Amino acid sequence: MVKLLLSLLIALVGCARLPNPTPPTGETPPPLYSTRPDGVYKGGALLPLYGVNWFGLESCDRAPHGLWSGRSVAEFLGQLKSFGFNALRLPVAPEVLRDQGTVASWAQIGDPAYPKSPLAGLHYVLEKAQGLGFYVLLDFHTFRCDLIGGQLPGRPFDPARGYTKGDWLADLERMARLSLDFPSVFGIDLANEPHNLTWSEWKALAQEGAQAVLGVNPRVLVAVEGVGNLSDNGGYPAFWGENLTEAQGDLGLGDRLLYLPHVYGPSVASQPYFNDPSFPENLPAIWDTHFGHLSRQRLPWGVGEFGGKYQGDDQRWQDRFVQYLKGKGVKVWFYWALNPNSGDTGGLLQDDWRTPVEAKITLLQKLMGAL
Repeated sequence: MVKLLLSLLIALVGCARLPNPTPPTGETPPPLYSTRPDGVYKGGALLPLYGVNWFGLESCDRAPHGLWSGRSVAEFLGQLKSFGFNALRLPVAPEVLRDQGTVASWAQIGDPAYPKSPLAGLHYVLEKAQGLGFYVLLDFHTFRCDLIGGQLPGRPFDPARGYTKGDWLADLERMARLSLDFPSVFGIDLANEPHNLTWSEWKALAQEGAQAVLGVNPRVLVAVEGVGNLSDNGGYPAFWGENLTEAQGDLGLGDRLLYLPHVYGPSVASQPYFNDPSFPENLPAIWDTHFGHLSRQRLPWGVGEFGGKYQGDDQRWQDRFVQYLKGKGVKVWFYWALNPNSGDTGGLLQDDWRTPVEAKITLLQKLMGAL
């Protein structure tokens, strides 16, 4: 009976297409975001999203990294805006959403106004981002802040570690409520890189997670990443979050759905096909297998993470990937990352957290259509 009711709910959301709840008298409804095969729309107008990941709120520091450099949130965001970015993907963890623990003391070095409360800190970042015209994708990155880096759990919850499916759904609802408070939050990324699940397992959970989000705000989007290599990958090993080989249709979510795979090059990990004599021209067929086939199905997709050191073979990989995205007409993407302390990719800024890596900026501006 529960499964039947869930199926009916999913079908109803899929049929609704453009949910438009009537707000209480005197209240302004949240923006209506939607997806079509060519990208994200806001109020019926195409909304290109040129984004960057800025991490730290998912860690036990409970604040965006880099404030120790003497720069404020607004200063970082102003610099990103000057480069042409208009979107952020913010990884978060339950400790911030539930206002647990304390913010790292270095947060006030560059930004004396930064709150000492984790949740107030997230509100502060969202306020600054909204004030500068940034759209935000909130990413449920890990269910415990000490499970980051190479320890990412690969699933949205684990009762053996004290975090249940009910906890995850409740935290997705918390994220959705933030999208009501901050109209610039256009979407909720349901779970980062669920590589320890099969596609069938993740699809069912994603549908359930989407209902938790849309039950709070039916006008926001849900982002669904790919899985790892526990499911069919077309014979090509996939990066965590890359594998959407088995994805078909809109999961019953209609225009609430945005597929958002992660994909990387040699800077992050070696793959056998990176050694092919035809590299990097062998890569588009692999990307088509893992996620590019969604275009043929006229399903909306973007990229939640890509990036690297941009040197040697990794530079060749990134150049070819940008060419691929341009050829597909992709208008939604998030580079990993702003942070220079990302060990396997580096950042858009050098180690001083001020000086831009000009070659990366130039590359990404090609995707923005600025070059």
